[in-house]
Order: sequence, then C-alpha cells, then structure tokens
Amino acid sequence: MNLERRTWKYRWLCALAAAALALSLAACKEKPPAETAPAKIENTAETAARKAQEAAMQKQKAEAEKQKAEEEKQKAEAAKKAADEKKAADEKTAADDALAQKVKEAIAATPGLKNMAMDVQSSDGEVTLYGTADNQAQRRKAEKVAAGVEGVKFVRNELKIVKGS
Repeated sequence: MNLERRTWKYRWLCALAAAALALSLAACKEKPPAETAPAKIENTAETAARKAQEAAMQKQKAEAEKQKAEEEKQKAEAAKKAADEKKAADEKTAADDALAQKVKEAIAATPGLKNMAMDVQSSDGEVTLYGTADNQAQRRKAEKVAAGVEGVKFVRNELKIVKGS
C-alpha cells in the first residue's frame, strides 16, 4: 500500500510541476502591444490615402490612354480623308485628261483643222483651246467642234490667228 501511496503522491507532484511549468511559460510570452485608437485611425487614414492615390493614378492613366486612342482615331480619319480626296482628284484629273483627248481627236478628225498647232486643256467640263489658227473661220470652227464633244460644258477659245501657221 505504501507503494500505491507513493505513486499517487508522485503523480500529483508531476501534475503540479507540469502545471507550474505551463503557467510560467505562459507568463513569459510577450504580448504585442495593443494598438491605441489614435494609431488605428492613423493607419486607416494612411491606407485610405494610399488607395485614393492609386485610384487617382489609375484614372489618370486611363484618361491618357483614352486621349491617345482618340488622337490615333483622328489621325486615321484624317489619313482616310486625304486618301479619298487624292483619289477623287486623281479621278477628276483622269476624266479631264480623257475629255481633252476627245476634243483633240474631234478637231484632228475635222477637215480643214487637221494641221492646226493646238493644245487642249479641260477642267470640270470646261475646255480651253490654245494654239494658232490661220483665220477667224478656222478659229470658230475649232470652237464649234470642241463644243459638240460629249461632256463639254463650256469652251474658252484662246486660239491666236497667225497667217501661215
């Protein structure tokens, strides 16, 4: 029985020692200092300010990208407009050149006007005759032939009368 008593006392002693050791270890742990209310407010304010600054930077970046895209769109539209204008001008020039060639051919095919030294220019259906004619009748006949060509709206006769030309 004596042995049981020792065992019982020994167990209590070990349990008590373990409890004392656990309490002493628990007391040794450093607890982080509790944040004070002003410190918490300051940290929250700093965080909010940092987030607001980041949002402002993102907004500014988005606006810059939007402006860049708008500028590129305007450049593309200007380039397209210039290309369309050039194409229209080229078509107009081709049409004017074709009309001038028709007038030259019509005058060259007319008896009495074949040997005339003449140049023809055209712009929007207005034809201008340059060169020389032997007499007034030849000058008028060239103007009349030019006016009869399809597509001619107006004839400006700049032919000069030079005998023997």
